[in-house]
Amino acid sequence: MSFLHINNIHKRFGETHVLKGIDIAIEKGDFLVLVGPSGCGKSTLLNMIAGLDDISEGDLLLDGERINDLHPSRRDIAMVFQSYALYPSMTVAGNIGFGLEMRKVPKAERREAVRRAAELLQIENLLDRKPGQLSGGQRQRVAMGRALVREPQLFLFDEPLSNLDAKLRVDMRTEIKQLHQRLGTTIVYVTHDQIEAMTLASRIAVMRGGELQQLGTPQAVYDDPNNLFVAGFMGSPSMNLVNARITRDAGVLVARIESPSGDVTLPIVRDRAALETWCDRDVILGLRPEAITDPSSANRQDGEIHEAELEVELVEPTGADLYVVTRLGGRGINARMRPGAPLESGQRARFAFDVSRMVAFDPESEDRIRDVEKASAEMPAAALDVS
Repeated sequence: MSFLHINNIHKRFGETHVLKGIDIAIEKGDFLVLVGPSGCGKSTLLNMIAGLDDISEGDLLLDGERINDLHPSRRDIAMVFQSYALYPSMTVAGNIGFGLEMRKVPKAERREAVRRAAELLQIENLLDRKPGQLSGGQRQRVAMGRALVREPQLFLFDEPLSNLDAKLRVDMRTEIKQLHQRLGTTIVYVTHDQIEAMTLASRIAVMRGGELQQLGTPQAVYDDPNNLFVAGFMGSPSMNLVNARITRDAGVLVARIESPSGDVTLPIVRDRAALETWCDRDVILGLRPEAITDPSSANRQDGEIHEAELEVELVEPTGADLYVVTRLGGRGINARMRPGAPLESGQRARFAFDVSRMVAFDPESEDRIRDVEKASAEMPAAALDVS
């Protein structure tokens, strides 16, 4: 049995249906990240797990116990808020130990628990300060310390890094991941930042409009998206999505893509059985920027490479990489090339496509076109379209 089971959860505010049958199950020690655009329902779901919002329909099970109607104080769950929610008149030590004090934990035991949490978070030298004397990152550590001392079954994080600057976000992200690895705790973490989701999670739940779009490991969600929304939302830069037509060339199933430089024909390698039924029909093809590169950088050992000559529209050096924009299927696409590649806007150049990483989507439903066997292995039965 899963440690946390969100079973067909619905949430309604009057006539507004905010969450529409969310099903998620994770094991003890998992790091689940709920990710999606603002207003998708991820924070509402977190509040329902914490007991701060009522559940309209469905069951919430923690370690086998149904906790729908259990008061938040009895759920053995600790939450770290976006705003830190520290008491300004208390010292750091007072803030960290406040929950234990309310639970009548003896003073000596409380002091030791605060010391251990402060040592773990490397804030021992801050215990006598007030929150107003701390930086944003230090306040976040204090908020985490207050959650840690309780030693709960489950930790909830509600966009805890959104108030920090870019560099501090990266530093705190690393600290949270290291903390999870050291303690082996179970965490549910909400963010709208898909880079945070990719770097922190052991499992990602992508949400949109109150519905779960995909649940899986970060790599599975990134490489094997269920639909156009997941493909476009996860990744920075996002997946290239271009219009194409499935056809045959000398008996080989291919995707033909219009280009100002001349049509590009890419052989179909992935989900070939499913795409056989799409012959002479239009699809949307997806390729990550790193699957389009310069020929000398192409992964010919593990991938299946097909080259085409295209016009360079824009060159964007980032230091570690060189992003090159060209045009296919009526859209600009990003290719990730080696830094220092001798390319300039307006010139024609060879691009190498790893077609083994190419995926296809139905333009009308926006769902992924998959081989049936693979879909059955990777998706819950209820999610399969068997029509």
